[in-house]
Amino acid sequence: MIGQLFAAAALAALAQQGAGAAQTPQAILERAPDEVWEPVAPENLLVMDLPSGTMLIEMRPDLAPAHVERIRELTRQGFYDGVAFHRVIDGFMAQGGDPTGTGQGGSDLPDLQGEFAQPMSGVATFSPIGRDNRAAQVGFVGAVPVGTQPPTMREFVAQDDVALWGLHCPGVLSMARANDPNSANSQFFVMFGDNRTSLDQRYTVWGRVVEGQRNMRRINRGEPPERPTPIVRARIAADMPEAERPKVEVLRSDSETFAAYLQRTGAISRTGYLDDVCNVTVPVRVNEEIQS
Repeated sequence: MIGQLFAAAALAALAQQGAGAAQTPQAILERAPDEVWEPVAPENLLVMDLPSGTMLIEMRPDLAPAHVERIRELTRQGFYDGVAFHRVIDGFMAQGGDPTGTGQGGSDLPDLQGEFAQPMSGVATFSPIGRDNRAAQVGFVGAVPVGTQPPTMREFVAQDDVALWGLHCPGVLSMARANDPNSANSQFFVMFGDNRTSLDQRYTVWGRVVEGQRNMRRINRGEPPERPTPIVRARIAADMPEAERPKVEVLRSDSETFAAYLQRTGAISRTGYLDDVCNVTVPVRVNEEIQS
């Protein structure tokens, strides 16, 4: 039902804007009003410089508050500067954040409790857009893809709520850990491919690359790589001089513009079924320029 309503909104938006060849996905975005673009708070924007260029990462404290705060704290210490990606598997992920480069190191801070899922009612920005073959409801929190249990599960759980969790799709960042589910510390990984089956609800998703995916894909492969790619510098945008600070805005997933965009790209059917939510990249604007 939710997917059908979302699809109906998409069709209505397309009809209102006018059909025809001019209604390309890019045209839909260019005609979008400013209010459908949600600014990423500078405190939640991680600017990571690699040798090939910069990655801009939207962090989501509503999905993983303790983990985002850990990333902020270590970034402000300069902990990640010069630290290499020590385990990089093509089609899977790139893991970094270990100053020893062995996969065994971390920071002096205490390990973190896992934040594998959140109550859906506590994530105010979530708006379901449909379903796919792995989750009863899928959508986005900012640019991060998420899945939830069926709303009807609320009747069968003690806390009268259903779970929402981040999906391990390309560009998503998650926290590495040992066998103990509460052993995350400083190491993290960024996804190259879709690995929802083995990682979802077992590792903590805390953000997604919203600009610089090409630079992400240029991280050298290997376990360890022959020439490991270092993080040249990592910064929280809020700490940068205002004149240098990137301005990032994410298209609101509850907007008619996003519904029309998905419909026009063929990502969502008229019945609201998403063939693969991992194939959807939420459009963003960086310094007023649309990236999609």
